[in-house]
Amino acid sequence: MRNLFPILMLISNLALNNDSSRSNNNNNNNLIRATCRATPNYSLCVSTLQSDPRSYEAHDDDDVTTLGLVMVDAVKLKTIEIMKKVKELEISNPEWRAPLSQCYVAYNAVLRADVTVAVDALKRGVPKFAEHGMADVVVEAQTCEFSFNYNNLVSPISNMSRDIIELSKVAKSIIRMLL
Repeated sequence: MRNLFPILMLISNLALNNDSSRSNNNNNNNLIRATCRATPNYSLCVSTLQSDPRSYEAHDDDDVTTLGLVMVDAVKLKTIEIMKKVKELEISNPEWRAPLSQCYVAYNAVLRADVTVAVDALKRGVPKFAEHGMADVVVEAQTCEFSFNYNNLVSPISNMSRDIIELSKVAKSIIRMLL
């Protein structure tokens, strides 16, 4: 009988912890939905935030900052994906070398400057600079697309460019909530 008491305590403690974590996940899901309603692309926002576990680990004052960091990281991942695609296309399509080279430079600036500044600014509590970084992502993506138009070519990465523009707009709108 004495051995039964610790087992019952353990089971009830696990049950209480499970209910509390479920409640916390519901609160964070509500935060995600409420935050995403204030962005230009609700479905992209929700799917991006829900796919990252950090969105469920946000606590009190840092909630929106954490969601902003998650979105900036999504921009970073999309940038890396685009840069890899650009390198592949340079090898397989030498006639696109000039515009692809300009795209690589533009997206390298996104990765090395805009994303880095945005993350640092969010962590330091200076969202204004993070907002500027995400606004610049749009300019860099448009610069890439223009390099193809200027050379009378159709961009093979325009869908990816549109994706990163949408991600950066969502990130920017979340960051703006911190201003």
